[in-house]
Amino acid sequence: MSLMYLITWNARYATGIEEIDEHHRHLVELLNTVYDHFVNRTPCWDGAKIFAELTAYTRLHFAAEESLMRAGGYPGYALHKIRHKQFAARLEEMRDTFCSGQREMSFELLTFLNTWLLSHILDADADMGRFVMANGHRKAA
Repeated sequence: MSLMYLITWNARYATGIEEIDEHHRHLVELLNTVYDHFVNRTPCWDGAKIFAELTAYTRLHFAAEESLMRAGGYPGYALHKIRHKQFAARLEEMRDTFCSGQREMSFELLTFLNTWLLSHILDADADMGRFVMANGHRKAA
């Protein structure tokens, strides 16, 4: 059975910063994994593993973005960092709920990831990408 996709990566999600775009592609893959489990009602999907990977990968990604923004003097850095912290806190809440035995988190997680990821990439990250590209800082410090 092939993976069911909620989002197919396309050029409109690209920031123009290769490292950030690779991170976003991977996050979209993780979202699609959650979607696939939800649609196919996978009986024994390892939600704890998905939460662990999402948590670890978003930490890596946010650190890279924040380093890039600091290095480039991005004026929206403080707000962007707050958005990252809010995402991480909500993901942690959802993980704790899931791990406490409420295993029916897939729809809530799916909705949260889809809404947050797409709006963040298309709004905040696109703005950051335009600034960074215009100012020549394409690598995290």
